[in-house]
Amino acid sequence: MDIQLFRTFLLVAKLNNITQAAEQLNFTQPTVTAQIQTLEEHFGAALFERIGKKLYITAAGRELIIHAGRLLTAYNDMNTGMQRFSAAANPINLGASTTAASYILSPILLDFQERCPAGSILVDICTNLPMTVKGLLDNTFDLAIVHDNISHNQILQFNLSKEKLVWVAKRDLFVTHHHCHDISHYPFINFRPGCVYRSKYEEVVQEQDVHSLIEYSDAEAIKRAVLDGLGASILPHVLVEAYLEDGTLVELTGKPQLTFIISVAFHKNKVLTSALRSLLLLFAEHATIRSDLYCYLNTKP
Repeated sequence: MDIQLFRTFLLVAKLNNITQAAEQLNFTQPTVTAQIQTLEEHFGAALFERIGKKLYITAAGRELIIHAGRLLTAYNDMNTGMQRFSAAANPINLGASTTAASYILSPILLDFQERCPAGSILVDICTNLPMTVKGLLDNTFDLAIVHDNISHNQILQFNLSKEKLVWVAKRDLFVTHHHCHDISHYPFINFRPGCVYRSKYEEVVQEQDVHSLIEYSDAEAIKRAVLDGLGASILPHVLVEAYLEDGTLVELTGKPQLTFIISVAFHKNKVLTSALRSLLLLFAEHATIRSDLYCYLNTKP
C-alpha cells in the first residue's frame, strides 16, 4: 500500500478539512478524497463522518491515527538509516556548463551539503547540448543544467531562472574605439557553432555584423580573452557582473539585449533517490521564475 495514503490521512485528521489538506499537499480535492476512500475500502471501516459542513473522525479513524503515526515514523527512520548507504554508494552525476558550475550551482550545492551531508555530487562540464542530451539518455548524468530547450520525449525539463546576455568589451578597447557601441566595429571573440549563446545572438545579428577573431567552446575562456583586450563578445551577465560594476568592462548597447532560460533536465524514467529528490527540491526552492518542478515532485512517488 502506498505510504502517501497514510500521510494524506494523518493531515486530513489533523486539519479536519479535506480542502485545506489538498492545498498543503498540492493535490486536488478529489485526489485526497479518493485516497481516504482507498483506506476505508481496504480496512472496511469509515474513517471520517461528515455532518453538515464539518468533518469528524470516527473511532476507526482515531485507531488508525496511532498505527499510521508509528508506520510513518518507522518509514522515515528506515529512509534516514539507509540514505547514508545509497548516497555514498551512488553519487549524483550532474552535467553542467562552466557558467552553471561556476556561478549558478554553488549556493544550491552549499544547501545540499547541509541537507544531505552524506550525499556526494560529481559535476561534469558539458560544452554543448548534444553532449548533455546523450549523457541524460545513456544514464551518464542523473541531472543536467542546460541553457536551451531539449526536444526529446524521454527527457523532462523544468525552468529555473531567466538570465541576461550582454555585449561587452574591455574599457581600454572601448576608449580606443572612441566609445563606440556598435559591435561590428570590434574584433569579435565568438562561441563555436551550436552553442546556445551564439544561436541566441544569431537570431538578431547578421553574420556580416560580427568579425570573428577567434572562437571558443567555453564561456570562461571567452571572458578571459575579453578581459585581456582581444576583442568584444556576448556573455552571460552573471559571468561579467563584477567587472561591469568595477569598470573593467563596458556594456555595448548597440545591439538588442538578449535573455536565456536556465533549466534542470533529467530522464523521465529516472529513479529519484532520497538524495536526488532533495537536490531537485533545492533547485525548485532556488528557482526565480515559475517552475512546475514542485508539482512534479509532489506527484512522483
